[in-house]
Amino acid sequence: MPAEEDIDTIVQSAFFAGVTNGVMVEVGAASPDYLSISEQFRKSGWKIIAIEPNPQFVAKHIARGYKVLQYACGDEDKEDVEFFVVNAQGVEYLGGTVTAESFSSLGIKDEFVGLFDRVKDKSTVTSIRVTMRRLDTILAVHEPELKFIDLLAIDVEGWEISVMRGFTIDAYKPKVVILENLFSKPEYDEYMRAHDYQLWLRLNHNEIYVRRDQVTTGKRIRAAMLASLQRVKGFRRKVGRILTLGFSGTNR
Repeated sequence: MPAEEDIDTIVQSAFFAGVTNGVMVEVGAASPDYLSISEQFRKSGWKIIAIEPNPQFVAKHIARGYKVLQYACGDEDKEDVEFFVVNAQGVEYLGGTVTAESFSSLGIKDEFVGLFDRVKDKSTVTSIRVTMRRLDTILAVHEPELKFIDLLAIDVEGWEISVMRGFTIDAYKPKVVILENLFSKPEYDEYMRAHDYQLWLRLNHNEIYVRRDQVTTGKRIRAAMLASLQRVKGFRRKVGRILTLGFSGTNR
């Protein structure tokens, strides 16, 4: 199943066409198939480093024989951290049923509070305890030989910049970074610009950032062409998403 707005296809076509040995890190991996950005890259032969604290989703990865690292990501290393699993009650979205893809995180905060208030009667909330680690720590422990990252995707329900603060971006120099930025907060762009990345394309609530040395005129044109094919479909998806539950991704 394609990811939302076909963001996986767009990024792969524009930056990684024909690449079969890439490395992707997915923070907030959730399900290995439903709404997954990494699924298409995995099928293309990529190494996927999936990070996910929710045991429901971890079990799905293991059942498929996939490696998954069971952590929440943040800007510090802590044990026994509270994590909220928000389960939807039978909400259908994009050909599947939403479970804990939306709102599950280290805490429902900021604008997410108002959004959740609108749908809480359709959801249940369970508190669990998880281990939180900086992304730097996770990679150092579990992937000590890793020298570079092609694609980094982070979807953690408003905690994306906290994850970035726990990651030394200059050490791994990912070519492309996908951040969910549901409320278009300017600090996302400010943070990425400060680290020599620029916003290349915004698809609904996901922002695609590209290392400056990866941006070319040809790739800009290609992205514009691909994005234009998504406009009508993307609008319909956005409306449907708002009317059902609201926005996938967990800090999973």
